[in-house]
Amino acid sequence: MVQVDTAQPHGNDRGSPIAQKKALALAFPHSTAQRVYRLIDSCCQPHQQLDTDYVSLDEAIRDAVDWIVPRMEDDPQCALIGVEVRTATGDWRTCRLPGQLVSPLLCMLPS
Repeated sequence: MVQVDTAQPHGNDRGSPIAQKKALALAFPHSTAQRVYRLIDSCCQPHQQLDTDYVSLDEAIRDAVDWIVPRMEDDPQCALIGVEVRTATGDWRTCRLPGQLVSPLLCMLPS
């Protein structure tokens, strides 16, 4: 077990949340790294048209939905998109298996 001393010997921010966060970042650098996401196709391969790094899961999903909507009627297979996240070692781990991000409505909405 790693013990982290968050107290600052000098200064007036001794034991402050900011000092504690800095101490944790030094003790566990991999835990504070920004996550990077990418979209995958129905075969769990990097998506050919949407192969880019995303800084958030929301951004990745939003980009995928924007790409799917105009294509879904002609090619329902294009709606099968998953998401991977980069690990601290640089490998990719699936965090959302390929599935439909946009579902057709089951009933008509009132106009």
